[in-house]
Amino acid sequence: MSRYMKIAGEANEVATDLFELVTTDDLDTVTDYEQQVAVHIAKLVNYGLRCAPRAVQHTVRLNAVREAVKGLPVKVTQMPVTDPVTGRMFHPLRCEGVQL
Repeated sequence: MSRYMKIAGEANEVATDLFELVTTDDLDTVTDYEQQVAVHIAKLVNYGLRCAPRAVQHTVRLNAVREAVKGLPVKVTQMPVTDPVTGRMFHPLRCEGVQL
């Protein structure tokens, strides 16, 4: 296992602990609020990677964020987008809440 995935796995422990602070006792359903919290956790992990002094490849970022929020009610995807001004392609992460 690569080092970044190992660290992302450690981040999953923190993300899970944070998510458990806001979850209800009903494990069968996930509320909209819980989904929103999971989405924000995924976005925070993504921002942390984007703020790093050395850039990472988009697939590394996607895999790390997915690993960090594994088990939470959030779906993390990526789609290439072309900037209309510069013509450069970039790969923003899209995070949406889902039922488990």
